[in-house]
Amino acid sequence: MSRTFLEPAREIPVLTEADVVVCGGGPGGFSAAIAAARHGARTVLIERYGFLGGLATAGLVAPILGHTASQSHTPIVEGLLRELTERMHALGGAPAWEEACLEWGIRFDAEALKIVLDELCAEAGVELWLHTWLADALVEDGRIVAAVVENKSGRGAVAGRVFVDATGDADLAVRAGAPTTHGRPFDGRPESMGSFFHLAGFAPEVWDREEELHELVRREMEKGRFRFYNPGFLARNAYHLDHTSANMTRFSGNSDDARDMTAAEVYLRRQVWDLVRFLKGNVPGFEDCYVQQTSQAGPRESRQIVGPYALTGEDVRLGHKFEDAVARGSWWIDIHCPLGHTYPVHLCVAECPKGADCPFWASEHGRMYSRSQLYPPCGDWYDIPYRSLLSVAIPNLLASGRCISATHEGMAGSRVMGTCVAIGQAAGTAAALAARRDAAPREVDVQELRRLLREDGALV
Repeated sequence: MSRTFLEPAREIPVLTEADVVVCGGGPGGFSAAIAAARHGARTVLIERYGFLGGLATAGLVAPILGHTASQSHTPIVEGLLRELTERMHALGGAPAWEEACLEWGIRFDAEALKIVLDELCAEAGVELWLHTWLADALVEDGRIVAAVVENKSGRGAVAGRVFVDATGDADLAVRAGAPTTHGRPFDGRPESMGSFFHLAGFAPEVWDREEELHELVRREMEKGRFRFYNPGFLARNAYHLDHTSANMTRFSGNSDDARDMTAAEVYLRRQVWDLVRFLKGNVPGFEDCYVQQTSQAGPRESRQIVGPYALTGEDVRLGHKFEDAVARGSWWIDIHCPLGHTYPVHLCVAECPKGADCPFWASEHGRMYSRSQLYPPCGDWYDIPYRSLLSVAIPNLLASGRCISATHEGMAGSRVMGTCVAIGQAAGTAAALAARRDAAPREVDVQELRRLLREDGALV
């Protein structure tokens, strides 16, 4: 047995009180907080970093995906996401909205997003608690009454009436005793993590050799030198084009396990530096190449709340619509191998050469999908039902972003940032409605919620 200590009971101060408390300042959290505050709720947003944005900023994840219908240029998410894009565009940190809708994702500059989010929260009246970790939840009579937090000032409680879990890992739900699921049902493994990195300092003419250089890295991957899942180190996913913005790395582990997260950070950084050393020593034009920035390890999946309805892979593939729809998604069943296998493995449901010979794959899927079958119908989308934001156990808890109720396959589609912003706007609006009427979120009139979302520019 592991050694333990007994922590003495102690009183903790109430730091602040609010109508709506949002835990987590990523795409599903900042959107919820802004929406709740704009609808008159006194709103507190708790974030562990010194800035908002989550994986969009700390994770350097770009572009923002899921803003248009499947394989088309028709917008399906507007509202707060469009406003963010236009505000970043005004700062020179993103394309105009109309231009962004013609691309596969919204390219943006993470620093522009940070300041835009600061400004939007200030304008809405959101009370920010940065550099603050969620430590626990206090529950009385089956309801959360406060989020217990830790920061440099010590330990304290943030009391509230309605709580939104936007932690990415359903940390608040777990600490409140709400049931959750984790990864795929066969073995609980979530999708692999990854990271983004920016390279700079190379000769401008290398852009003209992109295909050739990617093929060079691919050959090294086949030899076993690198453990990337694709060779695209010259990718330009972010807005500015004076550096690369590559998404190549993969690590198998749980983002709700500190040991796994530590191992992921070390491993993923080493992968980036192995590539840079190779480029500097072997490829003309990269003699002065340097790592401009690496991201934190980026989880794709971990825990989801158990709600009255779990979004499924069939909902994604078939573009299902719901009467209680509060957001739209268009990203596909994009499952990064939970075992961490890399090249040539991208999708364990479509491209793994082991296929049905892999016991994990066979137990989880049972049949082979072609890649084309993993997408919603062309020009279409699937709805996110309000029921997937609710907890079956905690009446004053809403989930947002990656925390919503979904199966392994459903989360593979709904996890992208454009969808998370749309979900967050819905969660925050619903939380404000519930707080205003001293009601549980499950008692909110969904048609009134949908009307308010449409008035705020959301597409539902």
